[in-house]
Amino acid sequence: QEQLRSLKTRVSSFCLLCQSCLSDVDAGVREQAFVVLSDLLLVFGPQLLRDGREALAPLVLLPDAGLQSQLAAFLMDHVFHHACSHEELSATGMSPPRVPGVSPGMPVPPLSPPVSAENSESHIEELHQRRVLLAGFCKLIIYNVLELSAASDVFKHYAKFHSDYGDIIKETLNCTRQIDRQEWARTLLLSLQQLMTELLLQQGPEIRAAEAFLEIRDLARRFSLLFSLHQLRNRPALLSMHREGIRFAFQEPPGPGPGLPPLNLPFLEVLSEFSPRLLRPDKA
Repeated sequence: QEQLRSLKTRVSSFCLLCQSCLSDVDAGVREQAFVVLSDLLLVFGPQLLRDGREALAPLVLLPDAGLQSQLAAFLMDHVFHHACSHEELSATGMSPPRVPGVSPGMPVPPLSPPVSAENSESHIEELHQRRVLLAGFCKLIIYNVLELSAASDVFKHYAKFHSDYGDIIKETLNCTRQIDRQEWARTLLLSLQQLMTELLLQQGPEIRAAEAFLEIRDLARRFSLLFSLHQLRNRPALLSMHREGIRFAFQEPPGPGPGLPPLNLPFLEVLSEFSPRLLRPDKA
């Protein structure tokens, strides 16, 4: 027990050191700290107790709310801000590089004139590094180190970054569905709600004609395809999803002004993408 406590103290101290490095001025240091933290949390996560290793319970290391927020923010800053990376990569006529343990993604056809070999190699290396970062975060969700709801920060980018990370996100979608189907469906809904809220804050209530709103509907359509099989097994999750989605759509706008239509009302159009997956009795 004394050895376990000593090891836990050293691991916790090292974890805090890596956490502080997430805000280092050097991008390479930040990325390396994220990779080490992801591996550390995975090794000392809940799966440490499997196969009769309950005696190692004092070593289990779970990220607090602050660290979880830092990891999610890091993902936004370092993985999901390269909106044009897949177009740059397409110029080389190559598909995204594989990350070990993740199924290969779809190839990206060439779209524009080729860039120099040096730039091409640089783009491929940068994309590979971002895929490694994303895969590390997704493993923390799959192995229950992070709550399933944390996956909303990944799922909401499934359509926009499909060429770069589609295989990794799809694998995470499939794996998390096996953990808890109800919570998984709730996380899909949360992803769409977050995008809807962000769009309303950016553009105001008139969003139906906005391209970003059509992109949210497209993402919902992609999500709905994940319910195409096992209708009876998916039934409770789909019903819960519709109930919570309707409540979200009819939320009263904050502040004075009774009689105003709910700001989230267009979300019903997003939710309608899932309606064909409902069983006939549930549509009544």
